[in-house]
Amino acid sequence: MKECKLVVLGSDWDVYQYALRDLIVNPEIVYLPTFRPQGIAGAVHRLHFNPRINKIFPLPFHQLWNRCYLPSLKDEENVCFLILENWLRWESKTHYLPYLRQRYPKAHIVCFLQDLVTRIVDLYSGECISTDYLKHYCDSVITYDVNDAQRYGLTYFPTVYSQIEVKCPEEIPASDLYFLGRDKGRFPTLLAIYHKATALGLKCEFFLLDMPEEQQVHLPGLHYISQAMSYETNLQYASRSRCIIEMLQPNALGATFRLWETISLNTKLLTNNRQVLDSPFYDAQYISVFTQEEDIDWEFITNGKAPYANEGHNPNIERIKPESLLRTIEQELHITLKR
Repeated sequence: MKECKLVVLGSDWDVYQYALRDLIVNPEIVYLPTFRPQGIAGAVHRLHFNPRINKIFPLPFHQLWNRCYLPSLKDEENVCFLILENWLRWESKTHYLPYLRQRYPKAHIVCFLQDLVTRIVDLYSGECISTDYLKHYCDSVITYDVNDAQRYGLTYFPTVYSQIEVKCPEEIPASDLYFLGRDKGRFPTLLAIYHKATALGLKCEFFLLDMPEEQQVHLPGLHYISQAMSYETNLQYASRSRCIIEMLQPNALGATFRLWETISLNTKLLTNNRQVLDSPFYDAQYISVFTQEEDIDWEFITNGKAPYANEGHNPNIERIKPESLLRTIEQELHITLKR
């Protein structure tokens, strides 16, 4: 079985810095967080790829940068590229997939989509990525979403998450329920949950991003923020809460980072994702599913019992680590990845 060097075309997004930490710190793996060079070259690159400039005056020669992204990688054949979806948002200018296929003709190319296909929109064409295009150049296209896997004929694999340790400052308050996200039509349900929870003597810490001022309701524990909370701060609040609330965007099905945070932090999850009931990660000990606020099992939250108190950790943690994704890629492509 061929042994391949793993090259991850990843992201500098702080969420992925935590989720993919096992890959980032591994000396046998090349992890590229961005395709933008450092220094003066990076400034030139930023101007060259600026979507606003290119919309007014389409600049040529974007593909000339392709050789700069992996300068230390030789033209070796034993390599496997693992490409995350953010690289695909520039594809109409970089044409990086055909470049990799031509430059490394015997390499394996895998795309791992951790967003809905319809949300992976090219920054220049304004169109969502074509799965037929991905299949043409990739040996495997993997999606985190069950519906997308069925709709487009892709391989399903849930998002991955490295085990984390959260250092929480004293100023982060303890809570019974924690939520972070945009309204997206969910605020009425969140407000109903808030009123019921506070009536039961529970403490809520709900953070809503970019909520119009005229729609805001000002009550203790309801926070309205205009800038995205850092992922580190999000984890600190989550680690101090007995239960994380998850409310999925419409049409999304599949395991999410909220579930992985729950597992890694060994806390509880209150979710409207009914698909999780059929998931191998489901356990009523730490997951409760609802459709409307009337369905919520408040005993699940108020009983004060921590999940897996005897074990000290959620046993699913080993199943969600990036290592599980690498094993799946090895089995599908019949290769061995160095690590």
